This record gives sequence, C-alpha cells and structure tokens, in this order.
Amino acid sequence: MRLTPAQLTAIDQHLRKENWLLNEDLITELTDHYINGISDRLASGTAFDVALREIHTGFGGRKGLLKMEEDYQVQSYRKHAQLEWQLIRSFMDGSKRPITVGLFVGLYIVNTYFGAEDMVKTGLAVGFLFVTASVLVSIAKSIFFFYQNRHEVSQAVMQPSSPVFIAVYLLSVSLLLFNKYGLATYGLSLPASVILSLRTLLETLCLVYYAAIVLSLKQVLRKSLYSRLPKSA
Repeated sequence: MRLTPAQLTAIDQHLRKENWLLNEDLITELTDHYINGISDRLASGTAFDVALREIHTGFGGRKGLLKMEEDYQVQSYRKHAQLEWQLIRSFMDGSKRPITVGLFVGLYIVNTYFGAEDMVKTGLAVGFLFVTASVLVSIAKSIFFFYQNRHEVSQAVMQPSSPVFIAVYLLSVSLLLFNKYGLATYGLSLPASVILSLRTLLETLCLVYYAAIVLSLKQVLRKSLYSRLPKSA
C-alpha cells in the first residue's frame, strides 16, 4: 500500500525533529524501513499513527534510534578509513604506483633545481604531523589485534593499512632522526643527497596520503549522492 505525501512527510519529521537524527544516509535507510513497515500495517487495517508508534517502539524509541545513529557513524568512519588505506596501498604497490614515482621525481627536481625545499617542507609541516599520527594509530591497531587474537599474525595484517607505506615512512623518519640526534652528536652526518632524498620521500608519502583522502571522500560523496537519487520503477 502506497503512502501519501503527507504520510511520507510525517515520517521524515518524525525522524528528524522528534528523534533528533542528523545522518542523512541513516535517515534514508530508516525511512525505507518505516515505509515498508507502515504499509504492511495499513494494509491490515492499522491506523497510520499507531503503525508509526509501533515501529518507533520496535527500534527502541528515541534512545534506540540515537544509539543506532552513533553506531552507524562509527561504522561509516571505519569504512572510510579502510577505503583510505586501500587507496594508499594502490599508490604504493598497486595500479597507481607510477603516480607515486612521478610525484617523487617531480618533488626531487623541484627541491634540487628550483631551491624550493624549504617552501615545500613548510607547506607540508602540519600534514607531516597528521600523517605520522595516522601511521602510529595504524600500528597500534595492528598490535592490539595481534594480542587480541592470541598472537595471530594474519589478524593483525588484515587490519586496513599499507605495510609498504608504513615501513618506508618509518624508515625515512628514523634515518632523519638518527642523522639529527645520533650522528650529529659525533660531528657526523649523512650525505646531503641522502638527506634530500629522504625528505623528498616523506613529502611524497604525505601527498599520497592526501590524495587517498581526497579520492576516498569523492567516492563516499558519489555513493551517497547515488543512494539519494529517486529509484526508477
């Protein structure tokens, strides 16, 4: 049984204003559940208001719906993070690896022949801290799952990440820190060309991380847009 426009509006107001829901994707899913459930009840002679209250109660009332929205947002964040790392992996050892090589070569030329190393380093300073935090969080999650699953290496490796990205990133950072705080103590230093290469590599990895974020957001927004388009009969 098809619902009237007024009834559809009542469902939308019920979810948004009466239950304070904000997540558009969840509202869309819940609206479908409400429409199907109410249609079945109307067909059996139940009044619209009664059917609406029954379905609302079935979801646990306002508290249940808000808890559902909280869980939905957490799951959405996890899916987004997983998508980001999948894209990062494609840049490191997948189909997009030539792009990464091209970025490195381009940045190296800019840093070497155009004297823009300081400018590039300054522009990526904040991003460097963000990427470092993301890498450390990914490692912490892998360690957590490693111990949670009784030292199952496969479970830890299955966590969304890019082992190549993390290994190269940590190696580059470690060498630069060793040069600055280890070798410098004894008046030694890595060759300037090596230091430049390591810094350029870190800049490349930062740009790869940014690119993955942009591409993942693009995919999420596109999927969200398609899900909201009216479905053909």
